[in-house]
Amino acid sequence: MNDHESRLHRTWVQVLLEAGHRELAAAVLDADVTTLVSGFNAYGLSIDLPPSAFPLVHGNPAIRDALTVTLKTVAAGYVSDQNGNDVPDPEIEFRMKLLDPEDGWKAVARDLIVNYKDANQALVSEKVFKREGRTLYVYNEMKFASQSEIRIAQELENRKVLFLPLALAVRAETGNSYQDHREVDFLVCLDGTWGILEVSYHPDRFEKDAEKDSWFKKSGVLCVQHCTAERCYQRPGEVVSEFLDILAKHRR
Repeated sequence: MNDHESRLHRTWVQVLLEAGHRELAAAVLDADVTTLVSGFNAYGLSIDLPPSAFPLVHGNPAIRDALTVTLKTVAAGYVSDQNGNDVPDPEIEFRMKLLDPEDGWKAVARDLIVNYKDANQALVSEKVFKREGRTLYVYNEMKFASQSEIRIAQELENRKVLFLPLALAVRAETGNSYQDHREVDFLVCLDGTWGILEVSYHPDRFEKDAEKDSWFKKSGVLCVQHCTAERCYQRPGEVVSEFLDILAKHRR
């Protein structure tokens, strides 16, 4: 990026943050903003996203639209043709950023292939999403089932709290994986005390949620809190503060 493009990028991220769109700001923070030129005339901007962020943006029209609208607002008056005339409606493209081939990259990739271990993170959610033809969200190398979960993760990151997102828990009691395997939205550790924060989507799941809560409490994880997806998305800071206050009361 040149200086002009860097300033557009910096301003764009700031606008997203001030509008409360932290997950969008995180998605484009490591992106490159490049001016699109045809002949000698600029006609738009290209957003080159890191491979980890590209699926989140590419697979979600609502996110692409929000990013496009905000960038066009920032770029208004700053994209011009060779005669200095403003481009009234600059084109916005999203591309995957190409990686630089560093020394020894093939050896590193080969080691990852040979020593690959399938992750347990989001294992249950991934199976459900595949059956429904949907794709999980990816943020900061973690998988999530919703934007609400991403906002909670960002809040926990900002507070430097240890957490495991969509963690697979196992207690082999029955021999049936659907009974012995449970997935929680957030398993959180605060000063040695563990608790669970669940993002609730369906208000009619009381019996299933209660049974799942009891399953964890049986092993001593006594702090299990539920919060609606809407509240997690709109007020993640409030949700996390409330949860951590409750979790702190469970310290032994």
